[in-house]
Amino acid sequence: MNLYRINIKLKSSLVTLLKGDTIWGHFVWGIANHEGDEAVDKFLEECKTENPPLIVSSAFPQGTICKPIPDVKEHGDLSIEKYSEIKKDKKIKFVNARDFFADNKGIGLDEKVFETQNIMHNSVNRFTNTVEGQNLYSVEEMWAKNGKEFFDLYILSSYSAERVSQLTNWAFENGFGADSSVGKGNIEVVSEAEIVEPSIKGKKYVALAPFVLDDNQQIQNLCSDTFIRSGKIGGAFSSSLSPYKKTVILFDEGAVFESEKPLQFVGKILTNIHTDKRICQSGFAPVIPIE
Repeated sequence: MNLYRINIKLKSSLVTLLKGDTIWGHFVWGIANHEGDEAVDKFLEECKTENPPLIVSSAFPQGTICKPIPDVKEHGDLSIEKYSEIKKDKKIKFVNARDFFADNKGIGLDEKVFETQNIMHNSVNRFTNTVEGQNLYSVEEMWAKNGKEFFDLYILSSYSAERVSQLTNWAFENGFGADSSVGKGNIEVVSEAEIVEPSIKGKKYVALAPFVLDDNQQIQNLCSDTFIRSGKIGGAFSSSLSPYKKTVILFDEGAVFESEKPLQFVGKILTNIHTDKRICQSGFAPVIPIE
């Protein structure tokens, strides 16, 4: 499989984070909207094999990737200055992609990418489509800071570059994430898929998207943050009486591990996560070697 990079541009605020598992779900919806249910069934069956045809990273500010989680260190007695340095380093979420890929494209980035604001909404009864009294709730919207609207997406695939570009355009054509129907998550694909080659060889890897562990992949010394994903079905399934998927725990992007066997991805597709057996969840991530 080839590892491709595609550049996208954020043209509105976001309500949903640009996580790889959510983005992969949009790829599936793109196939469904353009090629129908049979094409989706075929694609998902292929994803359940040992060689999934398409695995998507999270989106990172242009020229960066997620910061690999550092090895645990014993710090001993800390001075105020050393403690401040550690806190400052923990806030850095992205690192220069130039250090990991052979094409030498990358930029330095050590500041916040998004500005956030809370927007108030009325609660709506989905059965009557009416506002429920004066019940209000807030939604956090994320706006890319000026000059940071461009993001890189890494796609590991057995498809051609043309097919990957097509699927990426389909994935974002109707917006991304929550509230896309009212203009949130407006994303434009601004480049064709290009093959990129990792510049480092070795047995230590960093994951570029959230994932679960696959028992068939023997990895060691995993160091990762985790988070809880309580996914919600959308599109044609949004009117279901059971709109939520089963809750899963995912290892987050930036996870670092070792493998004696060369790897291009880690994890597997998740099945049986909803009463509707057709629904699946991405649990795999592209990986690249690090030093």
